[in-house]
Amino acid sequence: MSVTKQKILNSAMRFFLEKGYLATSIQNIADDCGVAKGSLYNFFSSKEDILIEILLSQQESMIERKEQIQSDKSLSSKEIFIRETECQCEFFLNNNYMMQEMKKFSTPDGKVAPILFQMRASLLKSNIESLIRVFGEGIRSNVWDLVFIYNGIIREIIFLMVFEKRSLILRDVAEFIVHCMEDMAANTQAASRPPLLKREDMEVYMQSALQGESFCTRHRLPDLLNDLMTTIPELQITNFKKAELQEAAELLQEALQAKQHKPVLIRSLIGFMEKEHGLRHVLKQIEKLVFEG
Repeated sequence: MSVTKQKILNSAMRFFLEKGYLATSIQNIADDCGVAKGSLYNFFSSKEDILIEILLSQQESMIERKEQIQSDKSLSSKEIFIRETECQCEFFLNNNYMMQEMKKFSTPDGKVAPILFQMRASLLKSNIESLIRVFGEGIRSNVWDLVFIYNGIIREIIFLMVFEKRSLILRDVAEFIVHCMEDMAANTQAASRPPLLKREDMEVYMQSALQGESFCTRHRLPDLLNDLMTTIPELQITNFKKAELQEAAELLQEALQAKQHKPVLIRSLIGFMEKEHGLRHVLKQIEKLVFEG
């Protein structure tokens, strides 16, 4: 990512946390970064676009952390769930302006609402998978009830920490939540309680969520390609190497814009450019969007 663009995102995130999203202006961010307001618009067309970039970046970081936790073979399934829960709590604490101003900036006709919808659905899906992995297939018929209880406990505790300024240790919070869910899962199975939220009803919600994912992918890819293009000139490498990378980036853009993707070509171009450390992060995001949707 371009150094200037990263400065803009860092500044915006700090302002959003300190002042709130609505109270922060484009001029505030531009002044803080030491760039002209017009120059900032070369990277983002609106404050909404900055917010979306931050939200998606934070979500990607959380997903990467959860994947690292899940890949640790030395951890029990319960310990994995505790660490995933801790990671999720940390995500909401680091983005607490979302909780404070969610209703104000998620109007249906805006750009942000589909992203928030997709993020919520993605988190629900991930949490359902975690609950079944830890507590077994026996909870599947009640898993929608359990996942909303799980999300609700996290939300209320984060609200307490953010708005009431209660200081809690996240590891203790995560252990408490997982122990609560352990008791609820056992009780639900023992009582053979019929689900309040039926799977067929919730599938409608998830189908709508898939549209949110498609929106996210369709609009995210051009931004990532632009990141790639603007980062290459700033790399501390020879001009010859920059020219090679620029050519590869242009070929990648053409390949991704083609009606029919050529996976071998796309992976080869990404693999070639990934040798340059400064491009790895954005290239991994591109690869994930293209091949995992």
